[in-house]
Amino acid sequence: MGKLRLKKYGLVILVLLTLNPFIFKSFKSPFNSETLKTTAVPSLNVSGLPNINYSALNAAWNDQKIEMLIIVNDSSFIDAATPLMEWKNEKGVKTIILSNYSDYQGRDKAEKIRNMIKYFYEKENVKWVLLAGDAEEDLIPIREVYNPDVIVVGGESEYSNWDEYYKPTDFYYADLTGSWDDNNNSIWGESAEYNGAIDEISWTPEVYVGRLPASNPFELSIMINKTLKYETEPYIGDWMNKMLLAGGISTYSPPEDEARLTEYIWENYVLDNMNFTHLAKTTSSFTPSIPLAPNLLASLNSASFRNEFNSGYSTVIIAGHADPTQITDDSHEVYYRNTDALLSNNTNMPSLFYADACTTSSYDKGDNSIGERLISRADSGAVGYIGGLRVNWYYDYDDELEKLNRANAKLFWQEFFAEKNFQQGRALYDSKVVYMNSEYFTSGEANMEQEWQRKNVLTYNLLGDPELDVYTNIPSKVPNYFNGSIYEGQCISFQVKDIFGRIVPQARVNLKTSDGKYRTVYADLNGSVNFRLPLGANENYSVIITGHNVIPSYFNFTTLPDTDLPQLTSMNQFPRTPSTYDNILFTFNASDNQSGIESVFLITSKNNFAEYSYYRAYNNFNENEKEFNVLLNKLEPGEYSYLVITRDYTNKTSIFYDESMKFSIPTPFTDYVLIVVSIMIIGLVGISTAVVIVGMRRHKRNARNEHKFN
Repeated sequence: MGKLRLKKYGLVILVLLTLNPFIFKSFKSPFNSETLKTTAVPSLNVSGLPNINYSALNAAWNDQKIEMLIIVNDSSFIDAATPLMEWKNEKGVKTIILSNYSDYQGRDKAEKIRNMIKYFYEKENVKWVLLAGDAEEDLIPIREVYNPDVIVVGGESEYSNWDEYYKPTDFYYADLTGSWDDNNNSIWGESAEYNGAIDEISWTPEVYVGRLPASNPFELSIMINKTLKYETEPYIGDWMNKMLLAGGISTYSPPEDEARLTEYIWENYVLDNMNFTHLAKTTSSFTPSIPLAPNLLASLNSASFRNEFNSGYSTVIIAGHADPTQITDDSHEVYYRNTDALLSNNTNMPSLFYADACTTSSYDKGDNSIGERLISRADSGAVGYIGGLRVNWYYDYDDELEKLNRANAKLFWQEFFAEKNFQQGRALYDSKVVYMNSEYFTSGEANMEQEWQRKNVLTYNLLGDPELDVYTNIPSKVPNYFNGSIYEGQCISFQVKDIFGRIVPQARVNLKTSDGKYRTVYADLNGSVNFRLPLGANENYSVIITGHNVIPSYFNFTTLPDTDLPQLTSMNQFPRTPSTYDNILFTFNASDNQSGIESVFLITSKNNFAEYSYYRAYNNFNENEKEFNVLLNKLEPGEYSYLVITRDYTNKTSIFYDESMKFSIPTPFTDYVLIVVSIMIIGLVGISTAVVIVGMRRHKRNARNEHKFN
């Protein structure tokens, strides 16, 4: 027993002695990042490190994409459209005027114009399109699509024997996907029911479209001058913070009160944004809420609506029945006529006017519709008009306001107020998309094969500049965000607020230099804006900031040279004593008070940097972070040295290294076990072999002895 026990303990001792280099290896104490110095830096070839991508930064300043197209019929309209183009470019919405639609393929003029828009959308990512010409005289033709809604529904017809099967829409110029005629039969916009299960319309607009329905350059000048005055020299007054809402009676039996819609809009969207007046005519089944002062509730009649509108309101909605020349309801009282529009005297206070009613904007059928007269009125009327070109639809008992006309109107003002889409074209087209993605559609109750659904989305179009910001308050200037020291290559960040501290959502910041650099940066919905300047000291910049409820505000600054060296202020490693099972996290704090930190490189090596691996953490062009993380995936065992390089946006670098910047990855315990086991196996095999040999020899010797004995 004693001998056996000794052999067992001897084996344990053998294992411990074998594993001793692993078990008893000592670790150096953690480094102190505050003592890092740039002394005794190893020789290092850094040509393999990635360069700063200045070409991408410079492209943002030297090759800004076109944002807006103004499309005219021919060169005779160009002079009339030029002032608007110049203003758009001045405020930073890069804009061009086009009349060369004949250079593009298409079976007719409308298809050529659409293909021209599609070309610039794909090449330049154009966002806004203004059709500067009337549809009726085929200056900028409107597309007639196959939409027999009144035939399918039955009992209804279009106004004044207009075509029952083909309906006009400018949505054709907004939805640029596909041809709108997949079967190539020149019947445009057919639903899947008529086109072999393929809907010829994709229903997702790529650009925002508006139209100024001018028959000649003089009319176009009137509309453009009103738009320019609205933006650049507005008449400042309380009208900018007022909304007029008017709801009539669609039917007495069943009782359908459009004041339910207008009340919902002011309660949910307007109340926290604007003062308002609510005009209502109702059945006995509905009593509208009485708003608190200064908001008003009054009876809707022809005198009240006309007088209120002429007194000046920034935004207007009226819901009821209509034909191109009058807005009425089931009581047959006429609330507004095209003659009222022609004589509107809300001078210098033009409104965004939304008519939730049929055919008030039939601008392809003469110049007498309410919408066209309001948009054509010099210095008054409307600066934007949204209405139907043809019959449109509503449902009885739509208490949730989720269907057809009521949902269209509700969602437009939701986009406008709640989503802060104060540009009238954006609010219109985005609300169409929201409607088609609403629960009403996703539940299966509605779909875009229903001709009445197609009609409502197609027939509501915008007369006016789609890019125009509509007032919801008295505008003011913004403070100067460029009055401190500003350096070449610097990332500039601020939140755009006006001088009263009100956030400016999606504010527009345009910068120009004397040598031709030009860039527009847009704030987010919270007014936050971030952008980086290009390299170049002593560069003179001019700045204009515009946006919702903002008086155009102008500033200047000159860039200073970056003389600062990028610094490394702290560094940490986790874990301190890594193994082959660990990912190693390095955290760095770096600073450069001028152009800012571009990259932090961690360089690791196992042979004194004759060969190395690098890991990079960096700022994007619109970032100015100071904390950086580098994660090293599991490494092989060995002794590692490392150093850190910081680089700023003017390509100046600093290297940080000292001899304490090392870490070890020990060989895993399992590797030693395998070695010991291998040694033991070899030893056991050797012992076994020796035992066998000794046994064989003993057996032979015994055999010889036995033979002699015998």
